[in-house]
Amino acid sequence: MERTLNILKKNKLSSLIFSSREIKIDETMIQDVIRPRNEDGYKGDYGRVFIIAGSKGYAGAAYLTAQAAVRSGAGLVTLCTPKELQDIMSVKLTEAMTLSYEDTEKINNIIVKSNVIAIGPGMGNSRLTYNILSETILKSDCPIIIDADGLNVLQNNLELLQCKNHKVILTPHYGEMARLTGLTVDEVKEDKVKIAKKFAKDNDIILLLKGYRTIITDGDYVFINTTGNSAMASGGMGDTLTGIIASFIAQGYEPLEATYLAAYIHGYCGDKLAEDMFCVNASHLIQELPFIIKDIMRNK
Repeated sequence: MERTLNILKKNKLSSLIFSSREIKIDETMIQDVIRPRNEDGYKGDYGRVFIIAGSKGYAGAAYLTAQAAVRSGAGLVTLCTPKELQDIMSVKLTEAMTLSYEDTEKINNIIVKSNVIAIGPGMGNSRLTYNILSETILKSDCPIIIDADGLNVLQNNLELLQCKNHKVILTPHYGEMARLTGLTVDEVKEDKVKIAKKFAKDNDIILLLKGYRTIITDGDYVFINTTGNSAMASGGMGDTLTGIIASFIAQGYEPLEATYLAAYIHGYCGDKLAEDMFCVNASHLIQELPFIIKDIMRNK
């Protein structure tokens, strides 16, 4: 957070309201935050992402999360998915590695070596998901991003967050946030900044609350995203965002920094595509990610 505040203080074009600690994310801010790659960089410099995702009928969520991490610059990506999906994912994900939920020894080994773990997309709201999530929280010593069904199994088990060994990022949409807090969707929408900030503070996490003008907060500072549009309103967009967040954490950005950076780039990519497309699907966005990131850097 210190790096972000220093950038904002130097950048007169960014909108920082110090009295309320609410920061509106703009392109100039993102250009100052994002770093070019070192000339002598190699895959080990850009981190190890471990993604736990997918179940029968939900292979797409696992694929999109992993592919988004690959396309946004992670050095090494490994997807853990059910055994019946592993062969399919191994063919589709030519730049990522795969293993199954049954490979317990390998999973434990990768958890220890990972720079970031993303868990939940397409896993199903089941006892298996709960067991995998709780084991991951207990055993990992790196940031964890919890999305989709990972959030669903947290609904009545928020005490799991007290067992974390590193920062946790939750990425709910309004419905998931309502279930986590016991509020209605309308109540969340009506006072989303206050609710998000309190929830993040109470649980010592980073919260990304999806929706129009996505909110990112650590319970102290609030970042308001200014990108994204309704052309992006389709399945898989949240999975894609989770993969991008994981990628930036793996590349060395602080968790809060990586989260607002990913939110902005995700929405910016959707905005650019929507200029020529009636609807923007997750696969379109993933395809364009490396080009869009480079464009943002060139515009500086």
